[in-house]
Amino acid sequence: MRQQLRKWLPHHWKMQLKLLQRHFDESKTQYSYSKNYSPDKIGKYEIQLHQIIKKSEFRENKVHNLKIVGEKINHLIINSNEVFSFWKLVGKPNKKNGFKEGRNLIKTQISSDFGGGICQFSSILYFMALQSGLRILERFPHSMDIYKEHERFTPLGSDCTVVYGYKDLQIQNPYSFPVQLKCFVGDERLSLNLISQNELELNTIDFRKSETEKGVWVETLSNNKFLFKNFYTRL
Repeated sequence: MRQQLRKWLPHHWKMQLKLLQRHFDESKTQYSYSKNYSPDKIGKYEIQLHQIIKKSEFRENKVHNLKIVGEKINHLIINSNEVFSFWKLVGKPNKKNGFKEGRNLIKTQISSDFGGGICQFSSILYFMALQSGLRILERFPHSMDIYKEHERFTPLGSDCTVVYGYKDLQIQNPYSFPVQLKCFVGDERLSLNLISQNELELNTIDFRKSETEKGVWVETLSNNKFLFKNFYTRL
């Protein structure tokens, strides 16, 4: 009966229920969420990642949306044991908050919506966390692989989708010292730096694919140790 009621609820009501459920679940945890910023570097050690922003139908809007996200995240300090939450920092990606329409992937459907394209930012953050040894508390892969091999700017399996009120990216700093995020969004490139007082040993991240008739399984490994396994349908 409950499932039938949810099926007929308007979409915005469903989102409100998910937000309430998330608020209730997080109220039971002892996590402290990062919210402090400093324009000054907190250390001398840096890990750098760069990604191109590929041409697409909504490219200008995507760059605009990525820049808004960058402004929310740039200079953020994540203290020891604190948790980075993508949505707690970015807020709802709607017109009121300055976002524009961009390409959006929901389940297996490609469409457009406000805030489209910002998954590239959550994805580079996710990959940075894997490399640097930060703890992944919450991450969701896309359900579909929409690229051909020559079109990729990151390996399949390194993606992270975010849906406001429903799917978040949450990363915890397990180190005894703080780390800091610095980012830059240009018209053609997205850059992310992780700064720390102590040098971090980079993990070697690999993605192993197993093709099937309906799609592909991707295993994520860190230093040859299994972490996750995700399935992607093909476009």
